[in-house]
Amino acid sequence: MWMRNKGKQASVTVFMSLLLMLIASLLFTLLEVSRYTALGMMAVLNSRCVTESVFAEYQLPAYQNYHLLLMDGGYGTESLDISEINARMQELGQENLNPAAAGIGDYTNFLQMDVTDSSVVRYELATDQNCGVLAEQMAAVMKQELAADLLKKAMDKVADIQGSESQGETADGYIDDALDTLEQAKEQAESAEGDADGGGVELRARGGIRLASREMPTEERPAGDAEEAPPQDVENPMEEVKKAQSSLILAQILPSETGISVKRTDAADAVERRVLNVGNYGEAHTVGAADKMLLVQYFAKYASCYSKKPDMPHALQYEQEYLLFGKYSDEDNLEKMAGRLLLLREGVDFAYLMTDSARRQEALAMATAIAAAAGVPMAANAIQMGLLASWAYAESVTEVRMLFSGGTIKTVKTGDSWGVGLSEIASVLMDTDRKSKTVSGGQSYEDYLQVFLYLENTEKLAKRFADLLEKNLRLYDGYGQVKLDCMVTAMETEMVYQAKQVFLSFVTIENLSKKGYGYRETCAFSYLHGQ
Repeated sequence: MWMRNKGKQASVTVFMSLLLMLIASLLFTLLEVSRYTALGMMAVLNSRCVTESVFAEYQLPAYQNYHLLLMDGGYGTESLDISEINARMQELGQENLNPAAAGIGDYTNFLQMDVTDSSVVRYELATDQNCGVLAEQMAAVMKQELAADLLKKAMDKVADIQGSESQGETADGYIDDALDTLEQAKEQAESAEGDADGGGVELRARGGIRLASREMPTEERPAGDAEEAPPQDVENPMEEVKKAQSSLILAQILPSETGISVKRTDAADAVERRVLNVGNYGEAHTVGAADKMLLVQYFAKYASCYSKKPDMPHALQYEQEYLLFGKYSDEDNLEKMAGRLLLLREGVDFAYLMTDSARRQEALAMATAIAAAAGVPMAANAIQMGLLASWAYAESVTEVRMLFSGGTIKTVKTGDSWGVGLSEIASVLMDTDRKSKTVSGGQSYEDYLQVFLYLENTEKLAKRFADLLEKNLRLYDGYGQVKLDCMVTAMETEMVYQAKQVFLSFVTIENLSKKGYGYRETCAFSYLHGQ
């Protein structure tokens, strides 16, 4: 009986032991399954944390001065180094999951694992897609800062000003043709081979204009039957205008004591001219019409110009003018800006003169006298057009002087705002203090600059701004070698993890596995779009 009871007790003990082992195995297995899931979640979180931490090393001067987020993939060197990014990611990921530094007290981290590999799969650079990546980020900055009504006002300015430059080119053609006519008459008089009355002079065409066939309004035709007055010496302002047009424009616009920046940059190192690093991210970046205006407004706020002096280190002082014309010296860009303003305003002023009958008659009277003195009375109409163009040029010079001095002018010319008399043309060109009338609510130098920028090719603007940004960043300590085509703006990473078993080591069922667990996680991040 005693032996039987002892056997039963032993069986119960064995059964209970097996039951406890089974329960323990189940519990440890459940714990290991939970740990396996937690390790996977930890791998995802660590991949995101590491990727974002790499992007947290953005360039401070670029953000502080331009609100642009750019991570230097060259880490202060002139070369893009993806292997350095990989190494930093692995070091940071390993430190997060398996820290080398001991904590306070003894503890066991059941979620420890190792980062066995870290790599950048895809990356995007600021200069990719003809600097479209950079342009889209700039437009996004202004989208957050600029109200919709201000954007509409900027678009309205473009509509008001656009289209006047071609009229200025036409006006210049009239001056050329009128002077050609007088030159032909002089040659004929010297060779005595012309017609007896000096008529029938054929005018050469300039810019698609043939003045010989242009009909004069009836009320402006010289009286052919009237007795001609004897020729007199008449001052011809067109010759002075032609001299002015062939000379430096800034000398006509700015007083001699005005200081002009002499800064210049290295053309050979420009973003536009060198071979750039190219990323493989593959996301398309486009700048539409609305974004184009946002881009122009960004330049107006973050780039300097002649009327807006820089308040931080700048490689060039007239940055917006550089964006527009792409010359590598401030003086050359400013000369180009003055010339474009002059051409545009000349067109506006010439178009107005063609509607002002009183001023046309005044020009015709002078033209008739000049034609008679030159012995070509039938060329009076052609000379009249040249005088009107010269008159418009002189008026436009005074307007551009007003713009450069910080004043405003009317977009559309009126008789009340006209300031130069026909007999004053030559003297006005010589007097740089002579300016047009200032008006309230008119267009300023910066308004015209924004219009010109809006009409410029977006890719050119983006590349030239990238060049400016790069050269400005190099003026800061520690950034002397940075390059915009090393600046990373988006990236997809892949990290590989390895973890050992913990709770299954207590299970005696062949330990189930000795290999541990492996995880492979990818993570994408972009400064523009986030995760």
